[in-house]
Amino acid sequence: MAGFDHSGIFFSDNFVDNNFEYENEFNRASIKKKFKMFIREFHINNLFIYREMLRRNYNSRRYWIDIELRHLSDYDDNLCDHLKKQPTELLSLFEEAAKEVADEITRPRPDDEIDMHDIQIMLMYDAHPLHLRHLKSEYVSKLIKTVGIVIAASSIRTKASHIAIQCRSCRNIISNIKVKPGLEGYALPRKCNSM
Repeated sequence: MAGFDHSGIFFSDNFVDNNFEYENEFNRASIKKKFKMFIREFHINNLFIYREMLRRNYNSRRYWIDIELRHLSDYDDNLCDHLKKQPTELLSLFEEAAKEVADEITRPRPDDEIDMHDIQIMLMYDAHPLHLRHLKSEYVSKLIKTVGIVIAASSIRTKASHIAIQCRSCRNIISNIKVKPGLEGYALPRKCNSM
């Protein structure tokens, strides 16, 4: 009966933009490149804010940076709009771009730090907050700002970002499988790839 302790969360992504999916591979590479350029090149009064913040935080073993969305909007308004409309897909690209830029700007590193740590992007959003009563279906899966008081919270549950799976019969191992963020899980294959 141990499997009945927690009710599972089931998720279906019904809000996928087919046009975005069609051009996905090209778009992902170009969007990631734009995020990297933003982190490297955005400056105010000859101060490269995010590049220096990333270097300072990474060298201090704080693996995150705060990004103000108004700066991203000033740099590339279309990129900022895409991020607001599809945060689940694009935030992971933003974090990959930040990790690659951190790898470039923190070289050379000590020998004990060969592997790069993942970088978390924390977005600062200064838009007008929406009242909870005004939330409609058009805001599902979009980045919004709201105000309110938290009156209840559930316990924190961990979720893997990468997994390794092993076949029961032949012991074949598939490692470093990326799990999508959000409520989705990973669908285990029905057959082993080696058979």
